[in-house]
Amino acid sequence: MSIAIVDPSDPQYEELLAQPSERVKTPENKVENTTFMFELSDDEDDESPDVRFSTTSSPSTASSSSKRRSEDDGSSDCEYRHKRVKKSRGSSASCSSDPLHLPRLVDDFNDFCDTPQTAFVDKTRVLFQLPTQFRYLLLRPPKFGKTVFLSAMSQFYDVHSARRFHEYFESPESPSSDHNQHLCLSLTFWNLPVDITAEDFAEQLRSNLWISAKFFLVKYARELGLTAPQSHLAHEEVNPLSKLFDLVKSSGKTLFVGVDSYDASLLETIFSPIGDSDTQQGCATTEDFARIFDEQLWGPLQEAADDIVPKLLVTGTLSLQTPMLRKLLVAAPTYLQSCCGFTVDQALDFASSIPHEPQLDVAEIRAKCGDYLFSPDEGIGEPVIHPQVLIDRIAQLTSEPSEGEPFRLLSSLFDLLPFESDVPNVVTIEGLIELVVSGVVEIEPTELHAGRDLEGTSVFWSALYRAGALTRVRGSESTFRVAGGEALSWIHSRIDQLVHNRYYDFKDGDKEHHFLGALLMYQQTPQPLVDLLSKVLRDQTQHCLGKAKEPSLPGILELTMCNAQLISSSKFPEHILTPPPDASYARVYGYSTDSILRWELTTLTLLGFWRAANLNDGEPSVEALRALHEELCQEDEEKLLARQYSVWSDSLQAMETRAVETFFNPESVYTQLIAVGGARILRREGPEEVLPLPPRKEEEVDDQLDDQDEDDSFYE
Repeated sequence: MSIAIVDPSDPQYEELLAQPSERVKTPENKVENTTFMFELSDDEDDESPDVRFSTTSSPSTASSSSKRRSEDDGSSDCEYRHKRVKKSRGSSASCSSDPLHLPRLVDDFNDFCDTPQTAFVDKTRVLFQLPTQFRYLLLRPPKFGKTVFLSAMSQFYDVHSARRFHEYFESPESPSSDHNQHLCLSLTFWNLPVDITAEDFAEQLRSNLWISAKFFLVKYARELGLTAPQSHLAHEEVNPLSKLFDLVKSSGKTLFVGVDSYDASLLETIFSPIGDSDTQQGCATTEDFARIFDEQLWGPLQEAADDIVPKLLVTGTLSLQTPMLRKLLVAAPTYLQSCCGFTVDQALDFASSIPHEPQLDVAEIRAKCGDYLFSPDEGIGEPVIHPQVLIDRIAQLTSEPSEGEPFRLLSSLFDLLPFESDVPNVVTIEGLIELVVSGVVEIEPTELHAGRDLEGTSVFWSALYRAGALTRVRGSESTFRVAGGEALSWIHSRIDQLVHNRYYDFKDGDKEHHFLGALLMYQQTPQPLVDLLSKVLRDQTQHCLGKAKEPSLPGILELTMCNAQLISSSKFPEHILTPPPDASYARVYGYSTDSILRWELTTLTLLGFWRAANLNDGEPSVEALRALHEELCQEDEEKLLARQYSVWSDSLQAMETRAVETFFNPESVYTQLIAVGGARILRREGPEEVLPLPPRKEEEVDDQLDDQDEDDSFYE
């Protein structure tokens, strides 16, 4: 029997609740998710009714799953579930030899269990490690698998799922004793309008909570001892959750509460910024959202937590530290590092289960999808890759539509960035350039845990970490690097035009530089390109003086040789900052001969030269570094090669001082480039620098070359 409830304030609401479903249009002035569906099992053998829920914003999960089953071969639900469980045992979907489908964006754990034709990675074993009581906040980038993990937890703890526990979960030798022992309350807050007053937003949130509470009471009426559950919660109830918690407490039951995307309202303000300033003045602010959620959600949860909520998981992307949240939640423990996202092995198994050409390998997966670490601890295991980026890449190779938009938040944050700012730790366009040229950024733990990812239109570096652009450097509490090639491409989209304007065509003293001309002539006369790259290195070093990190040679090449405004993005084989993990050289596109240039890169920092000249003198001042940099810029190559440099020696397990010339490897077969103190790039050509590429049948000459005047002056 199905019951559709369209408008809880309808005078005939109670009659609708007791009658078979009949679709009714949602009133225009109501939020989309005020329309919902109960599906109650009529199976007399069930210990309790099987109730599932859906809103008008997405099709019924049960209906969509059934539709997909019937479209495939019409097997019964039991048969499909049995086959699905066989495939799901183990770490990934590769246990089945049959080709599988990519998951849809709306699929949750129930869909994966009910539709064996969908590829998925089983992350449920970590559930057996959870303690009997917890209140965790799990923050992960968008589209990272948080909703799927939360829905798996609901199945794991729900009393209604006890009969199917061994179908859905592969128990370890000592399985958890408290699975399927709780009533499960699931909350999510997408589709709440944000361009309204604080008073109206409070009413919309109250209505959302009322719907979730009403559904909960119907689903667990038997456990709660309610013969007419719809009569226990009036639509005018001021705080629906407090009423629900009172009923649960009276029944002697306990709850697992899962809150999905707790920061959805804040994200909506970023995705859909409110119009003009006059309209903005009347709309709810971030502070209003925090206060209203404290009053209607976090406050009631805090009051009920000790008595009836032994297990609470809240997921989201950005960190919002309201007063109640600070009291209620702690950060998810390190053993949940891989509860969302795929390990490399899982990613390979997932990709191999879906036919596509060319087949993805480890190098491409890691370079494009990223390596994400969410804890600074050394012993947390291997990093995970972004699941939606992998899904989108496979969709691209199989010509399927891609709907994930894993970096939509990052793109929206970039739209807020100023060119420069005097506010500490605020991301700027210049800051993004510094991130690329140095490869890393420092985010202090106090900033990361302050709950201040955004402040008005100011974006802090912690927000870029939350959005998936950055990942931790293993073993460091404060150092972060660009997560992967896809994230790096989004960063390029924000800075490439500015870099192009600076370096495509400029004068350095009385000498003119033309970037494309120098690149075209590199294999005949390499020095013009080396001089141009040295100019970029000097500029960036001067800009970074006194800051935590200096420019690196890979970063300088990433900024220029992987710049889609300077060079066609289809030309460079891979990002230089995210090479394969075992790469011994950088691969740069040889523009004039359609080849790959193999360069070994070494960066000798300005600080290393200062320490060699000032042994045991502590840390240098900015003025001292600036003076040394100017000195290095004036020296010729012979003097630079004789310069002493202080560097750590693995063989000595101590610092040693060496001449710059010793950093060139005479046995190398590839061309070597050494950045010397942010002042010059020195080059030694190798016999196997150029790697020819096979001709590309459909490739056309870049339009950028057609209009170039190829006279001698162009290449000067």
